[in-house]
Amino acid sequence: MATASRRVTPVHLLWYIFWAAFLATSVYFLLDSVGDVLSPDLQDGSTTWNRIVWYVGHAVIASPILLIAPLQFMPGLRQSRPQVHRWLGRVFLGGCIIAGLLGVYLGSTLYLPGSRVPLTLLASTWIFFAAVAWQAARRRDFVNHRKFAIRAFALGAAFVWVRIINKVQDDVLAFMPTEDLQETTKEWLTLLLPILVTEMWLTWGPTAKKLFTRRTMRESD
Repeated sequence: MATASRRVTPVHLLWYIFWAAFLATSVYFLLDSVGDVLSPDLQDGSTTWNRIVWYVGHAVIASPILLIAPLQFMPGLRQSRPQVHRWLGRVFLGGCIIAGLLGVYLGSTLYLPGSRVPLTLLASTWIFFAAVAWQAARRRDFVNHRKFAIRAFALGAAFVWVRIINKVQDDVLAFMPTEDLQETTKEWLTLLLPILVTEMWLTWGPTAKKLFTRRTMRESD
């Protein structure tokens, strides 16, 4: 008797479009950032130590996270290749934690004082999300593992979001009088926008939909 084949969840075309666009954008910005990271004029007071060890170390550790993410969120991979999913997950979450620790230093020592608080908060929150996702997996709480892994990805992808914002900064933030104010606002947006979008998708949106749907059903009775 043949064994019943495992059901595979169909994947919407938009899923592929999103990840293809994300990967293409990530690779573009990674290549574009190589010259900046290695530049001796990276920031005022930069030295070989903080330029190579901290900036390059952060970039090297964080880069694989962007490339692993599509595989980890691929429907069916955990069921069909659980060992691959687990090992990639360790690399993904471990990379988030280590890159986040380096990010705390980089954010807290940035030459723009107005950017230090949002970048340090971003890195610290990134570490927290990744640590909770790791612990949830160890406890086999896969519902919360998935949610916090998504949150960790959202903040890890800040590398992409901040550069997209930077491309349109002069137009979107042109009403602000100084460049320092624009830079500070950009860093806060880099922290808040991923969290807002992720929470709207994971919790706020479904909760609001359920509440408003129930209200509508009661009113129609």
